[in-house]
Amino acid sequence: MNFSGSYLFKEKIDEVWSNLNDPEILKASIHGCKEFTEKEKNIFFLKIQVKIGPVNATFSGELKIKETNPPLSYIIEASANAGQLGGGSGVVEIRLKEKDSSTNLIYEATTKINGKIAQLGARLIEGTVKKNTALFFNNFENLLDKKKLSSDEEIILKNKVKENGAALNNFNKKYLYFSFVIIILFIVIIIVGYE
Repeated sequence: MNFSGSYLFKEKIDEVWSNLNDPEILKASIHGCKEFTEKEKNIFFLKIQVKIGPVNATFSGELKIKETNPPLSYIIEASANAGQLGGGSGVVEIRLKEKDSSTNLIYEATTKINGKIAQLGARLIEGTVKKNTALFFNNFENLLDKKKLSSDEEIILKNKVKENGAALNNFNKKYLYFSFVIIILFIVIIIVGYE
């Protein structure tokens, strides 16, 4: 089976590329992903739970990232097995193209499915692939938005800390000056009181 499509991100190409290569972001973006662990550089173990029509299947397998050309493209090879239900393998070519200040991700995939899952039919499998692809891009975009929001909030927080620090510093100087004046007055009163 062959699948292709594209997705336009609001973010610049370097940010999209960086996050596409972040295992934590990928794990959180893949719908049903239970495990996504780097075994060695660019080779990951994954465990994904997928619902294909009436069948719930947990796939365990390996994902390899190959032929990287930062920040423009790479190829993903994956194979996974769901035990008696069968398994599958596939190759996905990912290309990124900068468009103004946004990024267009283009993908082309070829997959092979075997076992009982293959018997569910192409339409059911295609529908599941389209749904999970849409969920991936939606989750990925939401994570980028949260990261950006977190970054903006962090900047705002740092500025507030600086402002509060400056205000506290001014308060401390005034307090110190006031305390110094009180101590001098107290000393003067003690000295005057002795005479």
